[in-house]
Amino acid sequence: MLDFLRKGATSWAVKILFLIIIIVFVFWGIGTFRASRVDLLAKVNGEPITVKEYRALYQFRYQQLRQMLGERLNEELLKSLRFREQVLEELIKRRLLEETARQMGIKVSPEEVRLAIAQLPAFQANGAFSFARYQAILRDMGLLPKDFEESVKADLLESRIKHFLTAPVFAPETEVRDRYRYENEVLRVAYVEQPHETCIKEVKVDPKEVQAFYEKNKERYRSPEEVKLLYYLVPYESEKIKVTEEEVRNLYEAEKERFFEPEQRKVRSIFLKAKPGKKKEALAQAEKLKGQIKTLENFETLARKYSNDSKTASLGGDLGFIKRGELFPEAEEALFSASEGELVGPIEHKEGYYLFWVEKIKPAGPKPLKEVREKLEKELRERKAREAAFEKADQLYEKAVLAGGLKEVAAKEGLKLKETSFFSRRNPPVLFSKPEILDSALALEKGEISSPVDVGKGLLLFQVLDKHPSQILPFEKVRARVEKDWKREKAREVCRQKAERLLKEAPRSSLEKFFAHKGFKVVEKTKRRKELLTGHLPQVIGQALAGKAQPGPLPEPVCDQRNCYLVWVKEVQPADFSDWKKERKVLFHILTQQKREAYFRAWYQDLRQKAEIKLYQELS
Repeated sequence: MLDFLRKGATSWAVKILFLIIIIVFVFWGIGTFRASRVDLLAKVNGEPITVKEYRALYQFRYQQLRQMLGERLNEELLKSLRFREQVLEELIKRRLLEETARQMGIKVSPEEVRLAIAQLPAFQANGAFSFARYQAILRDMGLLPKDFEESVKADLLESRIKHFLTAPVFAPETEVRDRYRYENEVLRVAYVEQPHETCIKEVKVDPKEVQAFYEKNKERYRSPEEVKLLYYLVPYESEKIKVTEEEVRNLYEAEKERFFEPEQRKVRSIFLKAKPGKKKEALAQAEKLKGQIKTLENFETLARKYSNDSKTASLGGDLGFIKRGELFPEAEEALFSASEGELVGPIEHKEGYYLFWVEKIKPAGPKPLKEVREKLEKELRERKAREAAFEKADQLYEKAVLAGGLKEVAAKEGLKLKETSFFSRRNPPVLFSKPEILDSALALEKGEISSPVDVGKGLLLFQVLDKHPSQILPFEKVRARVEKDWKREKAREVCRQKAERLLKEAPRSSLEKFFAHKGFKVVEKTKRRKELLTGHLPQVIGQALAGKAQPGPLPEPVCDQRNCYLVWVKEVQPADFSDWKKERKVLFHILTQQKREAYFRAWYQDLRQKAEIKLYQELS
């Protein structure tokens, strides 16, 4: 219903309903209606959580996960994440924080919720909140405005309670200094790598193990979800739009500040470069030339003859119009205090002397209409073209929804629809390649029609003709992939075992010599602790070195997807405190935030343990 109203905004009846929605539904404040006991899911200290609330939040969090994970999101993953339980826990937390807020006298007003939503970039168009965009995004996520606003209110309430409880918490100076000391210790690290590829040749294929590997990792071999679309593009036809002089003038007057320019001065210059140690001679020459200049014509002639500025001499010294900040300070001060037609100088420069002529002064103010007319006309055409396209697209969308599809509307309107072949997230057509459009296309069910989507050159309307759901591919179809993946896994095991044997053999006193003798290239890096996870050190090594305080080898190999590494610390150097003053404030802020988060988590865990929670239905 909301989509129909949003897209049918051209009729007066719908516009009136729009107003009702805006006042009562979207920025109505946060409703607290509770369903009957049939809809009761749980109670927290006597406060109900409804099935409806749970399903709304479930849908919201599910769509967020889907946007992040795409095709990797499936039922098995949801189970492993205990997704249903997490959604319920979030609602339990809301109830407990609502109760705490009442006890503390903390409130979040409807106006604060409205402002928070309006400031979210996802709901903005051209730098301002777009009600239409707000509705469209929530519709695509399967959310009602009320449910989304409940989530926003909950976030604001938690933030306010957290601030109230943790504002007195600060990181002590000793802790900040200790963190600086630790992060700035310097480690000289050496390592050798055993690439997994070198171990693959030692792996012999075992059909039973390959089959077992497939059974254990079936989710890896899932086909992507595919969709086939029917679509129509309503183009922005700005070249067909005409604008009137009155429209141009009105836009200019309304947005005159856009065209404001600071004071500018048209200047000519003569530069006399001083030879090394002979700056007085250059000054004398400048004074002599100054005495010869009576008119602008004199200045231009002398500039062509004597100026040492190769770029402007042939132009009679013409620098064009300049603004403050474009010349060296002494010249700028003199030029912007001079009158039109005034000769300025000589002014000393590190390489010689300048003479200037202020040819014309252009006061600060907006550019005249004649200079920006073409730009404004183009903008107006584009705006009107967009408005016309939105109006047409909205009408087509409304008609398509009522008629049951785009084909029915196209037949009546004489439109030429286009059709995609089946595509997935991996290979979308160019028109559907933007993430938000692709997400929308894959989220729709068969037969569903999208609301108009801006694709830059026009508005896109599309309908799902058919859909192939994601499914696990049979073993015979992916046998080669499974075998390849299995061999890689086995090669990793082989490499780790070889690395473990090498580590046992290696004498602690001469690790570098031992590995070099075995044919390994020893790589050495020197890093501060805070740099271990950045730069050219493999990340798995940086992670393994966290907390390592003394020189010597790591007790076991560390492996990533490509290599196994044998790592040892050659030296640990104490921190250099030369940057202490510069970094102290940043570290203080980071540690304070960490302590506040830890304090709030502990406070909430205690609140949660003491709460009386009753579950009335199974989660589904």
